[in-house]
Amino acid sequence: MALIKETSDRTKGILVVIAVAMILGSTSSAIKEALVNLNPETQLAVRFTIAAIIFLPFIGKLNLCLVREGAILGLLLFGVFAFSTIGLETISAHQASFIFGFNVVFVTLFELVFRKSFKIEVLLAAILAFSGIGIMSWEGGEPLSGSLWLFGSAIADSAYILLREQMAERHSSLALTGIQILVVAALSLLWAAPEILGHVEAIEMNLGLLSYLGIVGSALVTLLMTTAQRWVSAQEVAVLLSLEPVFGAIFAFWLLGETFGIFSFVGAAMVLVGIFLIIVGPALVKPELDIREKPEI
Repeated sequence: MALIKETSDRTKGILVVIAVAMILGSTSSAIKEALVNLNPETQLAVRFTIAAIIFLPFIGKLNLCLVREGAILGLLLFGVFAFSTIGLETISAHQASFIFGFNVVFVTLFELVFRKSFKIEVLLAAILAFSGIGIMSWEGGEPLSGSLWLFGSAIADSAYILLREQMAERHSSLALTGIQILVVAALSLLWAAPEILGHVEAIEMNLGLLSYLGIVGSALVTLLMTTAQRWVSAQEVAVLLSLEPVFGAIFAFWLLGETFGIFSFVGAAMVLVGIFLIIVGPALVKPELDIREKPEI
């Protein structure tokens, strides 16, 4: 029964992370649209203020450990969103999704260096996913000035995923998510304070996009990921999130008219093979383990 429950939880976790990858794939295009009239700091401040308002009723009782760990995650999350939003000012949504996919490499490297552990199927999946992202990015041609910001965002996200794996089990998902969102909202408002009043009209014009980014792209995504990491490891999460560039390319083509060709298709196929390894890897290994663990009759 315990094995069945573990398998069921893992399946739920995988499905949740794939859903998050699809949502994140759409947010690059939405941010790109919002940045036509808004600067990065104002866009970030408004979307996370909306998200914070949603979570205020669910924070509940606070304790020092919850506040400390929520603040650490919130600081990293602010870096993830701030760096990626700045980068999207000068880089296409299509390319941004690919560069952000470098987090699959950083998570795997951090696991190897700091924890000295990894699963062979996850390592192979990470190599495939990263190679696929590289092939998809190659199609973009010239280096882009926003790449460095997206690179920094990927590093921050890798650290965030690893720490969240450790902290998610100790707290309520709603409470931990709420603290993170509040921290990001506060930092974003401080960042945007000098200019936010001058963007009131632009905020009203983009309220639909900002509401989507706040409710779905910020609040829902953070809650889903905090919950999913109770069931799926950091390495697996990073590989599953490699689907974001695939979804990002689809949404960028559909919403913004950005084109992609043969390299994108080849790279996307490699990412999907990596995802397949994550899903079926344990199923190929566990039957042998179950046979050895059966007690003698």
